[in-house]
Amino acid sequence: MDQLTLEEKIIGFYNLVIIRKLRNKDIVDITGADKGNVSKYMNKKLQPPDNFITTIENKLDINLSDFADYTIESNLKPKTYPSHIEVRLVTNKARAGYTDSYYADDYLKDLPVVLVEADKEYKGKYMAFEIDGDSMEPYYYSGDIVIGREIKRDLWQYKLHYKDYDFIIAHGTKGIMLKEITNHNVETGEIVCHSLNTDGKYKDFTLNLHEVSFLYNVVEHRTSGRTKRINR
Repeated sequence: MDQLTLEEKIIGFYNLVIIRKLRNKDIVDITGADKGNVSKYMNKKLQPPDNFITTIENKLDINLSDFADYTIESNLKPKTYPSHIEVRLVTNKARAGYTDSYYADDYLKDLPVVLVEADKEYKGKYMAFEIDGDSMEPYYYSGDIVIGREIKRDLWQYKLHYKDYDFIIAHGTKGIMLKEITNHNVETGEIVCHSLNTDGKYKDFTLNLHEVSFLYNVVEHRTSGRTKRINR
């Protein structure tokens, strides 16, 4: 089960719990899962794994994806979101320090901020990165800014959506890089990294996710003042 499908089915699971008014005991009886784990799933302290989701579907003969778009009526006021959110920017000068201080609040608070329009609820961790070098030209140039959404490590065991996104990768020895991933072997954890520059200087190479500190999907790209269009 790939990452996006799992996330969709998990949403469907929580909607199903509300619609059918299922209790922890009901879920335990249906799945045979550990009571402690079920409690964590129900309180959203632990993400339900794919085998748990599959068991629910098989036992109840349903597809949880069908429940993902259900609108649950309630008396709660609809959420409102800020017009912008602040995202920390890792500049080229700050790259080395960020790899070493990934979760250090003292380091993050000193980074500059960029604003991202937020007309929906932004879940997860977002960071912005300044592009360095010419390996991804003509799609990304040095000085451009990309906004990345973190892919949590426990999701790396599933096939990455490399056909939909480019990736910001932080490697233990190679540092932070922006690459296209062209293949992901979920059994070995190996990914094939590709540079978009076609002048022949940059060859494809393989990394193992066990050596990677963090991984982000590129969700937004800001150019550094260029107006010329490509591929038109």
